[in-house]
Amino acid sequence: MAFLSPGKITTMDEARKHRTYALWILIIVYIFNFIDRQIVNILQEDIKHELNLQDWQLGMMTGLTFAVVYCTAGIPVARLADSSSRKGVMVVSLAIWSAFTAICGLATDINVGGMTIISGFVFLLVARMGVGLGEAGGSPPAHAMISDLYEKEKRGRALALYSAGLYAGTLLGYYLGGWLSEALNWRQAFFVVGIPGIIFAIIAWTTVKEPVRGLSGATASVDKPTFMTSFRKLWSLKAFPYYAIATGAGTFITYGLGNWMPSFMPRTYGIVDPASAGETVKYIGQWGMPDLQNMLGLCQATVVDGVKTLAADCYDMNKTEIGLFYGTCSGVGGMIGTIAGGYFADRLGAKDRRWFLWVPMWGKFLGAPLFIAAMLAPTVEWSLLLYFPGITLAAMYLGPSLAITHHLVPASMRAMSSAVLFFILNILGLGTGPFVVGLLSDWIGGNAQSLSEAHSFLGNSVEEVKQMSLKWAMIIAVILMTPLSILWHIGATKLPKGELDDEGGAVAEALTEGDPKGHTQTTGPSS
Repeated sequence: MAFLSPGKITTMDEARKHRTYALWILIIVYIFNFIDRQIVNILQEDIKHELNLQDWQLGMMTGLTFAVVYCTAGIPVARLADSSSRKGVMVVSLAIWSAFTAICGLATDINVGGMTIISGFVFLLVARMGVGLGEAGGSPPAHAMISDLYEKEKRGRALALYSAGLYAGTLLGYYLGGWLSEALNWRQAFFVVGIPGIIFAIIAWTTVKEPVRGLSGATASVDKPTFMTSFRKLWSLKAFPYYAIATGAGTFITYGLGNWMPSFMPRTYGIVDPASAGETVKYIGQWGMPDLQNMLGLCQATVVDGVKTLAADCYDMNKTEIGLFYGTCSGVGGMIGTIAGGYFADRLGAKDRRWFLWVPMWGKFLGAPLFIAAMLAPTVEWSLLLYFPGITLAAMYLGPSLAITHHLVPASMRAMSSAVLFFILNILGLGTGPFVVGLLSDWIGGNAQSLSEAHSFLGNSVEEVKQMSLKWAMIIAVILMTPLSILWHIGATKLPKGELDDEGGAVAEALTEGDPKGHTQTTGPSS
């Protein structure tokens, strides 16, 4: 495995010289991760129309089956990373998920003797499972490497900066997916974004140096704990079950909304496409402020005798515009929130460790009403304007939750601890969020007749209730999951007190190591 690899980092002096470069390479790998994961969301309306799918099938494809494979494979892959080359696991995983992303573009019915053996939906489902299998080896090894490259007091910010790659990848996935599907088609879009990842895997392998385990701790660790040892250690932490479930509930909302926003926009703010055929209805989104599109140079206008006339594309939104506007909103907002969450957690957590969990809690509580307001906004522009601060606040959870988890476990368990936390948050969030929203949307649409008669606020007609079914499903998801954010606070009250040793155990009787003057700090919301 050492072939063409530049070797390992064995001292913190070496780490300080190399870690900025290594961190940016790891961030780019993470960006590829989310480009390949999220591109399917901007393409799903075209996929739905061509393969004649329902919303529950889209939710299963983008969420449930992907998450089950991703999370299940993540545990043994993290174990492999904890006992072998973390960089090697990450690089091979990148090549695998990139290849399967390209394969998604081949999805079609497979017929033998006039009989359909594998439907296009099943083909695509299996290919997306392959993407999930590869991506299972992306984050846990990278988290462990970052924690060894950066000292404890800088770890939250480093992990938050890395985690911001999630939203950078989301932004690029929507940009590229929208543009490529318009310039080419949805199948070729998968090819174009999948193949470069295979090339970058070679760059990562040949240029990044891997730190020895435990480098940033008091002593380098050579332990290779079993899966059960790592899992028992994590579950024995009184705080972990609470904030792990809270993380899952929060990602239920962000994935439940985020995966569906490219469909929400044209359905909620659009008209039926005359080209719709069969049981699947296609929508053309309508901009509420067409003059804004013209001002931004996204459409043309003519002036005859002083009268300005906007072209049709100033009113109709296409996938390129959806990718541009929603990708910017979600990607930039998410990056700001993720980096800010790590920054505030490091600053406030230095005085009181509980802020590593209070920062995510307040982000989720404050972001929820903004999400609901975005779903109810009168125009798509106002919807995105409200969604932006919502996702910024909601995204403040990842860096702090990873950092506090790594604070509480030995260096040899860091990759596994990330895998366990990701297992919970992705099963609850990525797995059930989009799928449950899809089920709710289908149920509301299927019961539009009775619902329109019983609840007039859902729509003025049966057809309107059907068209707005996705909007109401997304609102229900926010209302159901937000109260679970209180688990962040319960977890905060159960964090170990005092300075932590190399094994994550408390050795003193305060929630902090003290301030520079030696005074114990326990500021923050009362428990």
